[in-house]
Amino acid sequence: MIIAFWVLIGVVAWCYGGYPLFMIAKARLRSRPPAAAAWTPAVSVVLAVRNEAERIEARIRNVFDQDYPRDRIRILVVCNGCTDDTEAVARGLAEADEAISVLVSPPEGGKAEALNRGVEAARGEVIVFGDARQRFDAQALRRLTAGLADPTVGAVSGRLVIAAAEDVAVGGVHTYWELETALRHAESQTGSVVGVTGAIYAIRRSSYESVPPGTILDDLLIPMRVVLSGLRVCLIEDAVAYDVASPTSGAEFRRKVRTTVGNLQILAAEPRILSPIANPIFGRYVSHKLLRLVTPLCLLGTLVTGYFADGWLYDAFVGVQLGFYVLGAIGLLLPVRLLGIPAAFLLAQGAVLRALFQPARGAESLWGSVRSGRDRPVDGMSCANGANES
Repeated sequence: MIIAFWVLIGVVAWCYGGYPLFMIAKARLRSRPPAAAAWTPAVSVVLAVRNEAERIEARIRNVFDQDYPRDRIRILVVCNGCTDDTEAVARGLAEADEAISVLVSPPEGGKAEALNRGVEAARGEVIVFGDARQRFDAQALRRLTAGLADPTVGAVSGRLVIAAAEDVAVGGVHTYWELETALRHAESQTGSVVGVTGAIYAIRRSSYESVPPGTILDDLLIPMRVVLSGLRVCLIEDAVAYDVASPTSGAEFRRKVRTTVGNLQILAAEPRILSPIANPIFGRYVSHKLLRLVTPLCLLGTLVTGYFADGWLYDAFVGVQLGFYVLGAIGLLLPVRLLGIPAAFLLAQGAVLRALFQPARGAESLWGSVRSGRDRPVDGMSCANGANES
């Protein structure tokens, strides 16, 4: 019991503490950022959308308002399973501007099939992916393409800035996202990041491989395939997109369930990721992604082994851990700001457990389940609720 207890503790400690600290220290000692340079290639911006009639016009305008040569930007709006006027609104805009194209993909293929169709119709050397609900900073395209000027880099991720949340648990998630961004920065400075931000990332068209229909986390599978090809995937921190947090802890829980299901799905879609020979960032993938899928089970295991192990240290650990969960539960129920961190942690671990043991669901239902809330301003722009990170 004692050996099992410390092994389980070690897994959790490395996942949430040891690995991030190791990467941050490594970045300070041996940094090799991408050799960014001014580069303005033809860019195709692919927007995979579902029921975004109210915001698609503003989103297209935001892309064209970029500090980037207007004649080098093309926008492809791919409507996936839309049941509102999104397609009609987009086609109306396309009739007035030949730089806009509208396509349709079957709902059962989910976002992945929409991206495939968008890339097939794209022109130019660089493909930029974004969602309808976020907004790009005016310099976003210029900074993304500058990162791709380095020939060793096959894809780049922008940085997602999430406004402060009103919900206690979601506020704790905001803190987590800031720590996650710091980890991705360290990974980028020392090689490649594990996954990108789905709201803002770019890839060389020559590096894109068709994504299996129904794939949930394109922002993990696509960059991992770039890494498997021998190129780097980097974070460009000054290429920014803005978003707001999930409106409620329930919406955030559904989003995290979707993310976890997507992480599990990737293992079947691209088994080379699990090969330390084929995957040049195998250790990073295991530490950053894979271990997070087992930490809830490890924590439950520490409760069991700690309870049966002899000694005050194990009794104290069990008591502290249970107390932490009680505080998290209170934070989920009551607006006590100080309980944001334990509430967010409990929510995240519960979402992983739910995803591990729930029946598989279609990509289209998982994509649609995380859309909720109404628009509200973020840094002077209107955004829909929710964040898309993996």
